[in-house]
Amino acid sequence: MCGITGFIDHNHSISEGNLKKASATLAHRGGNGSGFIFDQKEHYTLGIANERLATIDLSEKALQPLTSNCGNYSITFNGTIYNYLELRETLIKYGVIFSTLTDTEVILESYKKWGTKSFEKLDGSFAFALIDRKLNQLIIAKDEIGAKPIYYYKNKSCYIFASEISALFAYPVVQKNINATAIATYFRYGYFTGEETIYEHIFKFKKGTITIIDLHSGNSYDSFLSLNYPPIQKPEVENEEQISEKIEELLTEAILKRNVADVPVGVLLGGGYDSATVAAILQKNQTKRIKTFTVGFKNEKLDEAPQASKIAEYLKTNHHEYYLDKEEALTIVKNLPHVFDEPIGDSGAIPLLFIGEKVNKEVKVLLGAEGGDELFGGYRTYAKAIKLDALEHKHIPKFLKEILINFLKTTQPKMKEVLAAEGLLNKYLEINACFTASEINRLLTSDYNFSTKSGNKAQNIKDLLIHDLHDYLPNNILSMSDKCFMQYGIDNRDALLKTDLIAYLTTLDSKWFIKDGEQKYLLKKITNKYIPESLMNKPKKGFVIPLASWLKTAFRPLIEIYLSPESLNQHKLLNIQEVLRIKAAFYANPTTYNAQKIWLLLQFQMWHQKWIA
Repeated sequence: MCGITGFIDHNHSISEGNLKKASATLAHRGGNGSGFIFDQKEHYTLGIANERLATIDLSEKALQPLTSNCGNYSITFNGTIYNYLELRETLIKYGVIFSTLTDTEVILESYKKWGTKSFEKLDGSFAFALIDRKLNQLIIAKDEIGAKPIYYYKNKSCYIFASEISALFAYPVVQKNINATAIATYFRYGYFTGEETIYEHIFKFKKGTITIIDLHSGNSYDSFLSLNYPPIQKPEVENEEQISEKIEELLTEAILKRNVADVPVGVLLGGGYDSATVAAILQKNQTKRIKTFTVGFKNEKLDEAPQASKIAEYLKTNHHEYYLDKEEALTIVKNLPHVFDEPIGDSGAIPLLFIGEKVNKEVKVLLGAEGGDELFGGYRTYAKAIKLDALEHKHIPKFLKEILINFLKTTQPKMKEVLAAEGLLNKYLEINACFTASEINRLLTSDYNFSTKSGNKAQNIKDLLIHDLHDYLPNNILSMSDKCFMQYGIDNRDALLKTDLIAYLTTLDSKWFIKDGEQKYLLKKITNKYIPESLMNKPKKGFVIPLASWLKTAFRPLIEIYLSPESLNQHKLLNIQEVLRIKAAFYANPTTYNAQKIWLLLQFQMWHQKWIA
């Protein structure tokens, strides 16, 4: 809901102008006022700034950075605290007098009362920096899910942070040097894992982390959030009905709390169970018709708009459809390097940016259903990995197993690498890999030994879900959604991602996530209480564009420009002959698999041209 930036500098090399320029870079994330604090002391210079997107308490009193009434504490905050009203009531009982109605002030007063332990009481999506003038500390924190982005750069004399990498470049000490390791990661997965970014010395702030920096010495240390929810009361043996009721209760609480706002709210509705559940529960619990929005693709097999329209009609929502054609998509693709300061490997950014631009006059908060697949086991690749892993352990005649394995190797791309991978998680990662390790080594001109092994000993679907909750979800899905919607000043809230719901799901037996061959078994059971199964039981399409079709038609001129020998020769990071071979293979056989490779190459080239060249 905001753009934040700031620094602590012991060399006095960063100016007030640098801080203002960095904040202005984030102006698209706000639109409801900006502010900054710049404080130059004998031993250090300190600054924080905020571009505000107001969703709770729209008054000028609520502008950020916000300073406590006592003057000892200041904060720049991005996100929403969903339990702020309960915390506010508790603090009032302790005698706290509030000056605003914001959740931002609740964070400040909670910190005054309980210190950093207060952060464990926060149910929300957040990234913030808080100045404690009594203890002479700068405190930076990020929520446990990792929904709100924050990046940082540090050296011996300074620590700089911002909601987007591009804002860091406004500070003179930050350089645009490419991280060679991250290039390999990008082509492997289509996003950047862990703390790494495409730039050397610039890192993603760890989710669920609190960093405390001493203002005088510059020394810092990390601690980690431990969200101490009341123990979940479980009977010794739960039946299906009890499990379903508990999940529905937690889902309802999550969705309704994320609906709190002083601005119009809408729901991004597709044709699947995740978003349908969000819309259904929200509509059931309020009298006025909620606003729902969907993206369609004309004359395309992947179009979910007709299905979403039927769901909206049944729920009686105030529904809006917007159709994206390949010409409009081309315009968005050309603009991607201006939106993303790293290569974007997920083409789902195109419809998100499209719908963001269409609805930003209608709503300022949009409830999404990110995380539904990771919570309930929705990706087809989960079942595929489990079946292939089980194949190794099945007691079938050796010659039949060899025949089957050889058949798979010759009929499906990548299958040789998948079958060679050791263990369930490694097979799953290999299935989802965009480029195999050998392909990456042929593609990159620098020598890089890409390891395909994970030490994680996954045993069942729950282990795969937990991996994705910690990696794929925050590093790809949530990061992309934030960038796309904040480009148009829309607070995208992940309506399903409540930590106690996640905690409860981890206690369940793995059989509940794929039951009798049915993926998302538990969620479907709940959704069908609100929407008839006959209406929902359609083939899964997902929120994807017809990438292969558009790459070989509307996007083809971009391929010819950016994947030409002349363009590739500008940086010599990629093997030109290998890129040309991949391009020729796509034109000869434009499969989804080949299209994804072309997309990653195209986006890397477009990013390099904008940010490095």
